[in-house]
Amino acid sequence: MAILGNGGILELSRATPKAMAMSVARLNIGATPVSISLANQGYWTGDRISLASADGLPLDGNADGYADCPDGHAMYRGSQWESGPSHAFYVGADTDASPFYKQQVYDDTLLTESGDTFITQSGDTLLFSVGEENEIDRYNTSATTGLTTTFDAYIYRDELDRITLFSTEAAAYANDISAGIALKKVNCTNFILAAYNSNSGYTAALNAAAASLEPLTLSNSEQNLDGLFGLSPLFAPDRQWLMQCELTEWALNVDATSLDITAIGETFGENVKALVRGSGTLQFLVDHRQQANEADAMTLLRLVLMTENQSNTNAKFYLYKNRNEPAPQIAGSAYYQCDLLLTNTRVDTRAADIIAGTADFVATSDIKLKVLAG
Repeated sequence: MAILGNGGILELSRATPKAMAMSVARLNIGATPVSISLANQGYWTGDRISLASADGLPLDGNADGYADCPDGHAMYRGSQWESGPSHAFYVGADTDASPFYKQQVYDDTLLTESGDTFITQSGDTLLFSVGEENEIDRYNTSATTGLTTTFDAYIYRDELDRITLFSTEAAAYANDISAGIALKKVNCTNFILAAYNSNSGYTAALNAAAASLEPLTLSNSEQNLDGLFGLSPLFAPDRQWLMQCELTEWALNVDATSLDITAIGETFGENVKALVRGSGTLQFLVDHRQQANEADAMTLLRLVLMTENQSNTNAKFYLYKNRNEPAPQIAGSAYYQCDLLLTNTRVDTRAADIIAGTADFVATSDIKLKVLAG
């Protein structure tokens, strides 16, 4: 049986990418701007991510000019890492131009009651200073640099799988460096990169995981976090449903007996053939835009390329959504739901015409018809 949807509504939900444990080796300090190398292909440009590190992150969250990672700053000139505020005085053309420790700066001379200057037996004047104990500490602290253990931002991912951070989704898509969040060159400890979650307890869960990760020596500079220790249930996949905009038509065939799945097995593996429960096509207009709670056609194009994710995309094919009509019609929504695997995309770019696309898919789970009363 084939179900046709003329301008019907399709909602897609990507699987949440796994949280990753990263070492400082993933920080590209030789690049401009500084970036993070990320092998996990589940993170896309425009995604909102969270970073966490028990000892502080390589970014300036409090806008004081220094990374909020006290112990990650350099202690000597010539280091590949940036120096912190405790050695801000340590400047010059070469090392000898500024002493490693601050020289004493005396405030006044010692005087007798009659106003005479105290001198030593050898004729030297005795001086005194107030508050020099504050000049003894040669280390950066959270009070002087700030300490940011968790941070969320939107990412831009380039062709070399390097990500940079932005404060808005639009700036991330545009790769607008002027609106970027700069990463600093500091020797941070192990840190976590994970999908953003608005749950109120998620930040606490990130901090707890970062504390467990901090003392570990990673066998690889990027690893799945759940392979190192147990995680809070808040790290479990939390699907976000986005409506597929610019969709003009969809067709869903719930009969898999007549489907030729040879090509599917060749592309995705023979085990996938046994999962196929139906097939269909999507007709859409190709556009790239940002709108809350919507995904544009680029999402469909990317999903076709992500063969390694197989059926991690879930779809809802709406016959009607949030209907509010008088009796005898029943208000609410009705839709088919299944796991989706896109197998092919065709894009039509004829001159003087709207760019249109067609995507083929197979359903790799049972197709369920769900009716929600309004």
